[in-house]
Amino acid sequence: MSTESSHQIQSFDWQKLLFSFEGRIRRSHFWIGWLICLGVGVVAGWIPILGGLISLALIWPNLAISVKRLHDMGQTGWLVAIPWVVSIVGVFATFGMVGFSAVTNAQALEDGDPAAIFALLGPALGLIGIVFLVSLGFLLWIGLADGQRGDNRFGPNPKGL
Repeated sequence: MSTESSHQIQSFDWQKLLFSFEGRIRRSHFWIGWLICLGVGVVAGWIPILGGLISLALIWPNLAISVKRLHDMGQTGWLVAIPWVVSIVGVFATFGMVGFSAVTNAQALEDGDPAAIFALLGPALGLIGIVFLVSLGFLLWIGLADGQRGDNRFGPNPKGL
């Protein structure tokens, strides 16, 4: 490894990657940050109460890396709200659908009618699937789309091109 590339690795600013909303990051740095957050989130999931708090704290670094990726693509960071809004609306819609179905089919559900159970769960699972696909599509878009060449309003190209 050359001294120049060794110096680049040592001088990489992890704090800026995970906590700052300013500037632009490369796709590779986005995926590194995303995998770090995923790994910490999985491990935190094994710790009862503290894990929940750590998972909440991971929202910030996830937003930071996503916003900087959007900046690299020349997009506003506010687009990061799309999967969040879709998820929140999806959760409320799912609870509403399940609640409405449970109220309107209460007797059939008490009798254990499989059709009533499928009528309760089918649309809810479909909506959860749509929410998942929107979130996955957004993740793949910002993680795989090429950044804007040259400088843009968010800063210099992180690739130096």
